[in-house]
Amino acid sequence: MIDFVPDRTGTGHDVRRASVRHGWQHVLRCVGIATDLGGGDMVHGVILFTIINANTTLLRLSNGDKDYDSLHGGVADDTLRKPVSVYAVARRLGLPYETVRRHVGKLIEEGRCIRMGPRGGVIVPASAIEQMRPNVVIQDSLDALDELIISLDRVGALRPRTQDEVDRSVMIG
Repeated sequence: MIDFVPDRTGTGHDVRRASVRHGWQHVLRCVGIATDLGGGDMVHGVILFTIINANTTLLRLSNGDKDYDSLHGGVADDTLRKPVSVYAVARRLGLPYETVRRHVGKLIEEGRCIRMGPRGGVIVPASAIEQMRPNVVIQDSLDALDELIISLDRVGALRPRTQDEVDRSVMIG
């Protein structure tokens, strides 16, 4: 277990600013990944990721956030994806409905989204995900996360928890 130390290290240095700076570097790296997937359009990529996330949230929750993809040949089957409305995507991202509607229309034209269900929600089908080279996206995302953890550790923002601390937190919480 690792705890985030939000204030000062044993050396007395305030690690909050460095931690925030490294956190934002991580966010920007992830935005870069989304921009690449959006063909150079950050909003397009973020909307695409949001739809994928919404399509599989219930699946992940019902499976205890286990590696459900490995159960279905690497990518979850389309029948397991829950369609999401354009309105829900717009609300989730805090973007105007019309902006999201136009981007979703373009994603549909590109074959990266399809309308499903009686209410016309959208999913990103497995065939589109496979074309996105998911192993590359996953590796880029893991590299970004690894870089964040290393940088937070380097500035002294992380410290390992002892087994005694873990045991006490279980008793308290």
